[in-house]
Amino acid sequence: MSIHKIPDKGLKEEDLFQIMDESIKSDIDWKSGKAFGAVYYPGENYSKVISKAFNRFVHENAFDPKLFNSILSMENELVGQTASLFSKNDNLIGNLTSGGTESIFLSILSARNWSKKNKGIINPEVILSSSAHPAFLKATQFLNVKPIVIPTKKNYKLDLELFNNSINANTILLVGSAPNYPYGMIDPINELSKIAINHKILLHVDACIGGFLLSYLKKMGYDIPLFDFELEGVSSLSVDLHKYAYSPKGSSVLLYRNEELRKEQFSVYPNWEGGIYGSTTFLGTKPGGIVASTWMALNHIGDDGYLELTKKTMNATKTIRNFIEENEDLYLIGDPIMSLLAFKSKTNNIYLIADLLNDLGWYIGRLQNPNGIHLVVSQIHDDGAAERFIKDLQMIISKLNNSIIKNKLLKLGDKIATNAVKSLGYKSLKKAILGKVNSSSKKSKNRLIYDLKSDLNLEQSNDLFKSILNNFY
Repeated sequence: MSIHKIPDKGLKEEDLFQIMDESIKSDIDWKSGKAFGAVYYPGENYSKVISKAFNRFVHENAFDPKLFNSILSMENELVGQTASLFSKNDNLIGNLTSGGTESIFLSILSARNWSKKNKGIINPEVILSSSAHPAFLKATQFLNVKPIVIPTKKNYKLDLELFNNSINANTILLVGSAPNYPYGMIDPINELSKIAINHKILLHVDACIGGFLLSYLKKMGYDIPLFDFELEGVSSLSVDLHKYAYSPKGSSVLLYRNEELRKEQFSVYPNWEGGIYGSTTFLGTKPGGIVASTWMALNHIGDDGYLELTKKTMNATKTIRNFIEENEDLYLIGDPIMSLLAFKSKTNNIYLIADLLNDLGWYIGRLQNPNGIHLVVSQIHDDGAAERFIKDLQMIISKLNNSIIKNKLLKLGDKIATNAVKSLGYKSLKKAILGKVNSSSKKSKNRLIYDLKSDLNLEQSNDLFKSILNNFY
């Protein structure tokens, strides 16, 4: 059943939930650990309590700090609790945002406005590594800030020398990742801190995906290099709570070393006809349910719960990492420090392996430059999912290695198909790719998309993937 307009008469609750239940059947079976990324689940017992908190405040609006004191108190408490993980001092300040992207946007907005006011910079530039999250590029595009993207070194590490040499009178901010998303490696934040201090510029640490987990790894005795406000040069840090803190989607915290920086992210319009308007983040309306459920997650799971969830996450990570490192056909990309793993194959097309994993119901990421498979491991994978993934991966590799002729024919077929489409020009290539994306075929062929786009210029690539996104909605 497809509903294309609001029903003339409201449908029954049971009928609507039946529609939902039928729709869910086509989704990835993420509760069994089939998804390596996008979903972070603390288990049914924690989830029920966190969901209750969301429902209790589902209609409240956290926009006006004077409207719901309960929401304001919870936001201030959860920000303070989060800050305690990243500094021994209690003078950090920050706000809850809708996610890592908004936190990153606001960190650049604050740096831009602060640098203009205090340094007179009107052509601002931000220096970041090519391994930094694309949300920074999105933010610079929106905020009219020039990104200076520094390629990683051959070992995929941040290039400190190029960073330092790229600083000029327009530089407002350095960006470091803890860890970076592609390879799970922490940038040398200590050295970036020294550079920031020497040049008297700001430094933002993107700890969105892993900062919370890294903090608990430190508590467990792991050797984690300094990446937070214990380093004098770090001026701001973002950490997502809807990842390894297991709050519902739409929860991140942006922390600042001082209030002058945070004030530069605020929007105020004191002379508006509708009254004095002020907003601390990009969002106007802010869901009270997110504030309440995030507060509930931190306080209900608690230190002991997070230590146990972290242990389970690293158990699953170790299981998969050991398999990759011991397998003759696979090898890790980079040197991951926590639960983000990237790997490729010595003999087989890694994108073909990814497609075959997709066909078995696994949701995984794909890297490029170099090509690889990307996994975000969490505690849900410690209940047998890691072993099931390894079993399927081993089966795929064995089949490919034992079917040399069939494998060669498949590679040849892929090559002939992609070359034929490429020869027709961009418009035909675009049509072919959109057809593959919308295809109802049960066999995944995402690998062909990467091959087909390899000869496109940046303008064509941008148009192609905007068109792909457009076709989904």
